[in-house]
Amino acid sequence: MKKTIFEAEVKSRSLSSETAGVKLLCDRARHPRMEWFASSGESLWTTVEPDSFKRLEFFSERSTGLRKNAESSISTLEHLTPVLLMYPQSYFEIRALSKELPILDGSSYPWYEAVRTIAGLPQDLVFYDAPIRERFDWGYGFMEVSPAESLEIEYSISHGSYADDAYVEIYEAEDLVKLFTARTFIFEEDFEKARAAGLLSAADASCGLLLREEAGKAVPVTGGKFCMPSEPVKHKILDLIGDLALPAPFLPRLRIRIHNGGHVAHRKLLERLLDYAFRNTPQVD
Repeated sequence: MKKTIFEAEVKSRSLSSETAGVKLLCDRARHPRMEWFASSGESLWTTVEPDSFKRLEFFSERSTGLRKNAESSISTLEHLTPVLLMYPQSYFEIRALSKELPILDGSSYPWYEAVRTIAGLPQDLVFYDAPIRERFDWGYGFMEVSPAESLEIEYSISHGSYADDAYVEIYEAEDLVKLFTARTFIFEEDFEKARAAGLLSAADASCGLLLREEAGKAVPVTGGKFCMPSEPVKHKILDLIGDLALPAPFLPRLRIRIHNGGHVAHRKLLERLLDYAFRNTPQVD
C-alpha cells in the first residue's frame, strides 16, 4: 500500500523557553484542511470551520498569539503560516508541543524545509478577492489598502535616524520563497526593554538579528551580515503575510502600503478580511 501519511517534528528554543516544539502531519490522501492544536491537546481552529478561528482571542507579545482559554493557546505562528500558503490543497495537522512555536533562526526557511519534506512540491497559491479601500492610522504609522490583481506590499520602517523600505509582489510560490530567509530582528535598546518587561527571556544569537543603529543604518550586532538587501523590512513583509494567512492558507488580492506596522496593525486588517477569506476557497465545506 502506498504511504500517504508523513510526519515531521521540529524543535528549538522559542522566544521565552529553551525547549519548544511542534509536530506536523500531512496526509496526502485526505481532503484539504488544516487544523491547529494547542500543547494541551485541544483543537484551536480548523480551516473548514471559519467560526472556530473567529472565536479565538488574539494577543501579541512581540509575536502573534491566539488563545481559546487559559489552558489552550499558541504563539509565534507568523513564521510557519507563510510556508503553509504553498500547500492549500493539502491536509495538515499542526500540534504544538509548547505554548510557543520554535523560533529556529528567526526566519521561515527552516519551516519550509520541514514542510516540504512531508508535503512535497509546492502547489499553486490561492487568492481571494477583498474589495476593501481603507486607511488605518496609529501614532507612529499607517496602512492603506486597496484591491489589486495579486498581493502587493510596500512596507517601510523607521527607528531613530534609520529608515528603509521594500516592495514585493506575490503571484506564485517562488515569490514567497524569496522572502523565507529574512530573519526576525530587534534593536538593542528595544531588546533591553523587552527583557526588563519579562519578554524574550530565552532569545539568543541563534534566534535572529540583534541590530544597532549607526549613522542612520541598521548594523547587525549578532546574526552576521544581512542575507538580502533590506532584510529587516523583508521580514516585516513576511510577518504581515504570515499574519494574514493565520485563518487559512489563502491570500487577499490587495495592494497594501504600510509604515511602522506590527502584529497589532496586521490584525486590524485581518479582521476586515475574515469574511472574504473563507469565500470560494478549497478548504471550506
